[in-house]
Amino acid sequence: MMTLLRVSLILLGVVALSTGEADKAALKEQVLEMFMHGYNSYMKYAWPADELMPLTCAGRVRGVTPSRGDVDDSLGNFSLTLIDTLDTLIVVGAYDEFEDAVKKVVENVRFDSDLIVSVFETNIRVLGGLISGHLMSELLRGQQPQRLKWYTDRQLLKMAVDLGDRLLPAFNTSSGLPYSRINLRNGMSDHLKRQKDTCTACGGTMLLEMAALSRLTGNPVYEEKARKAMDFLWSQRHRSSDLMGTVLDVHNGAWVRRDSGIGAGIDSYYEYCLKAYILLGDHAYLERFNRHYDAVMRYVNKGPLFFDVQMHRPTIATRSFMDSLLAFWPGLQVLKGDISEAVQMHEMLFQVVQKHKFLPEAFTHDLQVHWAEHPLRPEFIESTYFLYRATRDPHYLEVAKTVMDSLNDHVRVKCGWAGVKDIRVMTHEDRMDSFVLSETFKYLYLIFAESDDLIFDPDNYVLTTEAHFLPLHLGDSKENALPRRLMLDPDERLSDAALRSVRPVLPLYGAQKSKERLGEEARAVRERTQNVLEELNALQRHSSGQQVSPQQVCSQNAERLRAIDFNPSNPAQLQQLQEMGITLSYGEDSRLLLTHQGTAAKSQEHAQWGIIFMTEIAEMARAGSAEPSPAAPADPIYVQLLTPPHLGLPVLTGSLALYGSKLHTRANGRITIAQPLRACGTLENRNEVKDSIVIVERSDCMFIEKTRIAQAAGAVGVIVIDSNPDSAWAGSASFSMSGDTKSDDDVHVPTVFLFRKEGEWLMKVREKKREAVDQKEASPDSFLFIADHWFSTWLLHQRERRISGAKEAPICLHTDGLVARIVIDEENEGAGPLYVQFAFRFGPVSTESEPIEHQGIVERHVNHIGSIAEFESNEERHAFMNLVRSAGYHSLGLSVKDEPMTPRLANALRTAIIEETMPDSISGLTGDLTRVRCYVTDKMIPCEIVP
Repeated sequence: MMTLLRVSLILLGVVALSTGEADKAALKEQVLEMFMHGYNSYMKYAWPADELMPLTCAGRVRGVTPSRGDVDDSLGNFSLTLIDTLDTLIVVGAYDEFEDAVKKVVENVRFDSDLIVSVFETNIRVLGGLISGHLMSELLRGQQPQRLKWYTDRQLLKMAVDLGDRLLPAFNTSSGLPYSRINLRNGMSDHLKRQKDTCTACGGTMLLEMAALSRLTGNPVYEEKARKAMDFLWSQRHRSSDLMGTVLDVHNGAWVRRDSGIGAGIDSYYEYCLKAYILLGDHAYLERFNRHYDAVMRYVNKGPLFFDVQMHRPTIATRSFMDSLLAFWPGLQVLKGDISEAVQMHEMLFQVVQKHKFLPEAFTHDLQVHWAEHPLRPEFIESTYFLYRATRDPHYLEVAKTVMDSLNDHVRVKCGWAGVKDIRVMTHEDRMDSFVLSETFKYLYLIFAESDDLIFDPDNYVLTTEAHFLPLHLGDSKENALPRRLMLDPDERLSDAALRSVRPVLPLYGAQKSKERLGEEARAVRERTQNVLEELNALQRHSSGQQVSPQQVCSQNAERLRAIDFNPSNPAQLQQLQEMGITLSYGEDSRLLLTHQGTAAKSQEHAQWGIIFMTEIAEMARAGSAEPSPAAPADPIYVQLLTPPHLGLPVLTGSLALYGSKLHTRANGRITIAQPLRACGTLENRNEVKDSIVIVERSDCMFIEKTRIAQAAGAVGVIVIDSNPDSAWAGSASFSMSGDTKSDDDVHVPTVFLFRKEGEWLMKVREKKREAVDQKEASPDSFLFIADHWFSTWLLHQRERRISGAKEAPICLHTDGLVARIVIDEENEGAGPLYVQFAFRFGPVSTESEPIEHQGIVERHVNHIGSIAEFESNEERHAFMNLVRSAGYHSLGLSVKDEPMTPRLANALRTAIIEETMPDSISGLTGDLTRVRCYVTDKMIPCEIVP
């Protein structure tokens, strides 16, 4: 059983500003002073260097200052901070400083440097800064003609073209994805070309800047290159989950890291899918974003928390912490229109900020510090800005003030603002990244500024991932069309006149809601989130022996459904889930999905239980539980053709529907293929279907309708074959077929789902049999066997013999070795097993093989051993199968943790019953025999390969 999340929170009461919203003007001026302190320090101590080192009061110069490794790839000796900060000077009204900064950039910055830089960082910081700086120069000249009279030749835009041309060679790959690094002077050397891995965000965060450059200059090549990269990334998503991995090969798109989340390595790719639609008006990008967003909220999001998962097996969590870059997500949710979810996640982040003063670079799911650094990143305050704009809730002013106070109290130094090396002790680091002035202070200022404080309307622009402004009119395709506009303000969304005068580019979420109504709803969401996190905290304190309040103990001791006990076919448990606000649904691929909505719960306590249940599901997956998600059926179902020459081989693995017979006993019968195959209407071959197991194809109607039609024709079972031509059991996430909203009591026959590869084999065998019958070379019947265990080939010829692994001698399952045996202490039977030994054959699969191959071959052994072993409960079966998996991965030479000795596993080892079978019962496995012995101890079961 899993351990509940350890949540140690400081739930501070929200303290209102002493003088209410009237203090916005004063706070705005305070932010201006803070920004100018950093900007003036950079100009005094660092310029023309790329960045300021605030502790040594000096500039960071590439090739002169000691290298920090890959971190320095953002530096190119091109006055990075100054270029990155140009449009912030316009935002804060520092027009004299802006005019001086533009002149310094034009007169002093050159890109012909023999330096290797990050394509991604140079694009978002420098290219984006130059484009936005050019647009702001034109804007300021138009409104104040006495300024920038010398800026008549679009100088910053020409510099952007020079830089863009220097980045273009990075796109010369087979896929169109850019290499991650390039030499500004010499382009792509052979050494750089050998570095073929790049992150998803690195290749997918180019389009806004490149498209703007194309549309401002009339040269389409930049946008074309970036679009091709985006198209290739979209093609590499996992087609079943719609999730992206983190790192891939720029030539063939092969995934190097398949973990999927919303933080580092992926974050801004998702951001640019939505913002490409906002800027360019191309609905294809909105459709892509919506697909990705649904996948993230389905698989990665668990209540207010987010768990990275495997893109190809999204029920398996991959790490136990969240990184700070995911704090941009609530802001993106605002642009998406999902305000309630944005409020919930932001509140979770605010709890971390309140507890630690800053958002650590990474924090665990119990909100403890994982990586203690904080380089003054902007993502949390960015999301705060968007939530305030969309709700006008004063709470977000208070959040912004909290951030300001922490900055002033902990990181202000004589020469600027110093990053935090360890937030637990507030030690400083000698760095002030360019984004501190470009983003952090920009968003803070925008929160407190009124529309009259700015010389432009932010809603007429989209902000890039580096907070540079790009005008929405760049996406206009028709002359004299209404202007495109974000329309973030709730009062504006209520105005019919405003809606008639513009083209809103965002979903009109809450268009009927006033800011007062939005504020009330946001407060309710925050309170629920706080209660849920506090409940988790109380449960953890109680489990660790700490004192909790009587109310909390009573709440904890009440009966609630635990994730480890969940059975999706149990009606009483489904009712409990409904009371907790959890609903079951089925995706297009029929995977069982869980969704939690606290407002639908029976009570506040039940809503909290719902969050705990969802968190347990995710934690079980991360811990490697055999039942990581209710998306997987409790046990696989096996389909075997028993007539010669097959005699039960190969064994086809499928999954059982949630309706109909549960196969407590086996089902068997002749094979018949439905006519028409998809079986959504009257069957043309009803006479053949009677008393047979009928094969139908997925699609056109619901699974349960196909079963009803076959049952009405007299079928004793139904096999549904996937319509996806490329699907196979190996490497696919299993799922259960759903019923419908009506009662399914009328369905009595079992229904099994087979992936296409397995299903086609079965259909081809049936067709060959039919041809042989026509030629009078065979009997007409092909006898099929369906059960939750394998029917051993050996049993077709020999009597069945079952023995206890705890009392009898080891069972020989290979002629030259043992697939599984449990060895006891013969001199002291009461002491329990000494060790468990497994034998594996992996054929061509080795340590260097793809993870999906590792998983496929290990699961074949798991399924085999599971089919010949009986346990007293499903929980004990799951515990034992986890041990088999650990042993299998260990024998492949992979780094896996030892399995813990749990009461369920201990009992499984004492009471397991194993069935004898023949050596060839695992069909087609070849290669040397690898034996792994796992030693039973009180706490863990370490495994080692034995001769």
